[in-house]
Amino acid sequence: MELSFLQPLMALLFLAVPLVWFLPSRPRVMHGVIRTVVLALAILALMQPVLVRSASEQHHAIVLDQSASLLATERDGGVAVAGDLLDRLGTGQSATVVQIGGGEQVLFDADIHWMRSGSGDSSTATDESLLGDGASPLGDALELAAQSIPAGLSGSVMLITDGRSTDRHWGRSLGQLQDRGIPVHTVQLRPHEDPFLVNLQSTTARPGESVRVTVDVVGTGSGFEVVLADADKVLGRAGPFDCESRCPVAIEFEAAQTGFIDITAELRAPGEADVDLANNRLDGVVAVQDPLRVLYVGDRQLGAVDQLGSLLGIGFDLTATTPDSLDGDFSYADYDVVMLDDAPARLLADESQRRLTTAVQDKGVGLLASGGGAAFADGGYHGTPVADVLPVEITGEEEKIDPSVGLAIIIDTSGSMAGTRIELAKQVARIAVRRLQPHDRIGIVEFYGAKHWAVPMQPASNKIEIDRAIGRMKAIGGTILYPAIQEAYYGLKNVNTRYKHILLITDAGVEDSNYERMVRRISKDNINVSTILVGQGGHNLIMSDIANWGQGRFYSVGDQFSLVELILKQPSTRKPPRYKRGFFEVTALGGQGWWGGADPLVPALLGYSEVEARDGAETLLSAGQDPILASWHYGLGRVSALMTEPVGEGTGRWRDWPDYGSFLGRLLARTAADNPPFRLSLKRRRHLVELTAERTTHDAELVPTAELVDARGDALAFPVEFKENAPGLFEATIVLPTEEAARLEVTAGAPRSNQTVQRIALPAASDIANETQVDPVKALDLERLAERTGGVHLASVGGTPPSGPVGDWLAGNQGELSYVVTRLWPLLLLLALATYLGELLYRRWPRGARP
Repeated sequence: MELSFLQPLMALLFLAVPLVWFLPSRPRVMHGVIRTVVLALAILALMQPVLVRSASEQHHAIVLDQSASLLATERDGGVAVAGDLLDRLGTGQSATVVQIGGGEQVLFDADIHWMRSGSGDSSTATDESLLGDGASPLGDALELAAQSIPAGLSGSVMLITDGRSTDRHWGRSLGQLQDRGIPVHTVQLRPHEDPFLVNLQSTTARPGESVRVTVDVVGTGSGFEVVLADADKVLGRAGPFDCESRCPVAIEFEAAQTGFIDITAELRAPGEADVDLANNRLDGVVAVQDPLRVLYVGDRQLGAVDQLGSLLGIGFDLTATTPDSLDGDFSYADYDVVMLDDAPARLLADESQRRLTTAVQDKGVGLLASGGGAAFADGGYHGTPVADVLPVEITGEEEKIDPSVGLAIIIDTSGSMAGTRIELAKQVARIAVRRLQPHDRIGIVEFYGAKHWAVPMQPASNKIEIDRAIGRMKAIGGTILYPAIQEAYYGLKNVNTRYKHILLITDAGVEDSNYERMVRRISKDNINVSTILVGQGGHNLIMSDIANWGQGRFYSVGDQFSLVELILKQPSTRKPPRYKRGFFEVTALGGQGWWGGADPLVPALLGYSEVEARDGAETLLSAGQDPILASWHYGLGRVSALMTEPVGEGTGRWRDWPDYGSFLGRLLARTAADNPPFRLSLKRRRHLVELTAERTTHDAELVPTAELVDARGDALAFPVEFKENAPGLFEATIVLPTEEAARLEVTAGAPRSNQTVQRIALPAASDIANETQVDPVKALDLERLAERTGGVHLASVGGTPPSGPVGDWLAGNQGELSYVVTRLWPLLLLLALATYLGELLYRRWPRGARP
């Protein structure tokens, strides 16, 4: 027996007890004694004293797995282990047996809780928990075992199983055992080795696309075959194949229509290799999304809409219109991708073009611009809103291209430059500035013992102010060149121009320094350094060396008659695109994720528009150096450009290409909006289904609605109510029988509206496996469980009960709760209150009659 205090620091309040004898005034002796006792009792109560004494009784729980996943010899071995443990119970020890499954209840001299798994006579069970057929939930069994150990008694749990629980809901029970300090001792039994299927997964798809179904075969053997079927027909098969321990299998089939498809995977094996046929099937549900909504804009190609519809198939909902019918109020956001096919810009109003580019940038709508001369060559898109978002450059008439240049001029204004030299330097600087265009950048650094930005780096548009700054320079001070070169270098380094140049103007009367290292570093950053020697003719070694190191030129200006014209850039011209006819081989360049596997073998083209890809665009198809198909991201959307007509003159040879339809479909699907309104997830815990919808946009008015449907798509009478638990995060809990599959349709509006429908599904009892189809990878790790709870782990071999420390389990390792704790502080509070009431009674007692 031991007295302990939960709040021992409260004992510091005893230092205040003497104050009752002095405050508020010195009391009588009897009053002081009573007040001292009241305060002392209150302080003792605040210290929360408890009386701890050892518990003499112990209670143990044995969880005995007798489910169908075990070999018969292993079940018998588990019974022998449990019986041996019960025989070792001593005085003051009791036990409870929790039996999982089995054809009949095992008879022990103990309280037995039989968790039947669909077999046996329920009348023999003292406390039964009816489960579904073939279920062995270890989490429920451990929770029942923990509840059978009364609070205040020491004990332990003996888990005798193969660890293959039909569900993984054991987190709560393990938390209870750890909180109570109850050790779990484990005996590992061996499961049967019959081959079976686990882990059926499927991808979502649109009509006409391939659905990929994967399933794992667990077992060893040869001649296995997996057949995938729906209610009407076989969808695909894999095999025959050999398997060693575990084999993943993938089967693909084409989704025929929108909605949900119930599928079944069946394992077929030679008779001698498969004893139990009940574990050879797995059910699943495939969610097939709505077709991709395509707006086709164009009317130049005769019959293009019908041909495209035939090529693309049922996975695309094609809506055709003409460019001149799109008014300023047209909503492009109602479509996943817009296809401009050989549509001249003159037929598409500027306001419609701006609304289209806004839908691409802000709403994530995809844009595919295709066609020949009408779209890219003579279509007039140069300078239009659509041209700004395309991944290719569209030009108009032949134009002159003037590349930008950044120029930093360093002028020596030391005393040695006085007279004609400083004037020559100013004239040279003015000539250089005069050649610059407004989109160029200019900055002037002067040095005269110190460095100074006479003209900070700026656009060369205000040449009057720059000329005035040059005119204000005077020749004074000393000559220190090195810091001025550094300053000009740092000024040009972050300037975004096509060319960069440093022009040094001096009389060469400069200090000695390590110019070579600095100038070579500048040249490495693509900045040229040229030098001009003023005031003296001929050659100067240091100036020519600096120009040579900087990949520039050296000039000598002796007087005003030898001034030089500096060429800092070379303008060029650009031709407008033209439509080329002929026979052109096409090369697929392999964009990441575009073609799904190997690059397609694309037939030759008969015609295309000659353009140039923009910087940052991804070229996917090319003819020689010319891009045929290019794409890039623009805002939230993607824009692709196909420089030929999909069903016109240029693709005449493509119409006999067997993969042309899938090529076009993949191009449209990759270009289309890939951000649905919500990111959906679905989890199941027995009869509770949790649906989570996370908003993918910043539109706060976008709220999801959902309804539960059956296999035909008809609504079921199960309410789905979302609750926004965080900004943009909506969650709903649905009560659904475990034997029902969860099929949900989610929209960003009222159910059955014209909004985008997102589908998600889980098969019936997706969180509960068949007793003989538990994935070994997902089994309960018995050794780790024993280690984390302070127990012992042993393995059974061939049905033989483990020996050794089994008998010692009852003697030690019985958990932390081997004590009975009695709280004393409530009693002390009651005594303090009674004493205080007694003190009040004593003060009001007549003085002559006081005891």
